[in-house]
Amino acid sequence: MDRASCVRLLQPYQDQFDQCFRDAWDRWQEWLKTLKGSPADVSPRSRANVLYDFIKAEAVKQFLGVEHVRVREERGFLVIQIRDRVAIRFKKFRGRKLKTSSIRTGQAIAFQGQALEFANEVEPMTHLVAGYLLDKFELDLDQLAITCTLDGEHIWAPIEILPDVGQGGVTIPIPAPSTDGPRPVIRSARKTPAEETSEN
Repeated sequence: MDRASCVRLLQPYQDQFDQCFRDAWDRWQEWLKTLKGSPADVSPRSRANVLYDFIKAEAVKQFLGVEHVRVREERGFLVIQIRDRVAIRFKKFRGRKLKTSSIRTGQAIAFQGQALEFANEVEPMTHLVAGYLLDKFELDLDQLAITCTLDGEHIWAPIEILPDVGQGGVTIPIPAPSTDGPRPVIRSARKTPAEETSEN
C-alpha cells in the first residue's frame, strides 16, 4: 500500500495510537517513582521491555472492540490489523532515521520483509511499525511515527503520529543517504546470524 493510502486509512486512529504511547509513558514514569534507588539503575534494555509491555496493554485498551480493527497476539507479539489491509507492530526507534532492531526470529524477519502471513488473511497486508523515539537525554518521548520498511529500509517517508492531524498527515524528514541515486534492493540467500539483542 502506498503512503497516501496509509495516511487515509490510519487517520481516524491517530488519537488511539498517540494515546497508547502517551499513557504507557505516563505509567512508566509513575512506576519508576515507586522503585527504591536511583532511576539510573534501570538499564535502557529493561526500560524498553517494560515500556513495550505497557504500550501493548494500552493498545489492547484502545483498540479492542473497535470496528474494523483486530487485536491479536501473533506468534509472540501484538499486532493491530486495520480493515484487513495493514498489520501494525509497536517498536522502539533507534536514532533519527527511525530504524528498529529485533531478535532475528523467523517471524521478525518475515514481518520486516513484508512476507509474514496471518491467519484468515484474504490478501497480503502491508506491514507497518508504530514506534517511539526518546529525546537525546531519554527523559521523554520525542517522536511518534508509523513506518513501512522492507528489509530495514524505508519504503516511504514515515508518518508522524499526531492527534487530530486531519487528512494530510505529516511527513518526518529522514536524513538523506550518502549516495545520490536510489539503492537497489538486493536479497541474499545466506542466512544472517542473530546480530541484535532486543525485540523492542
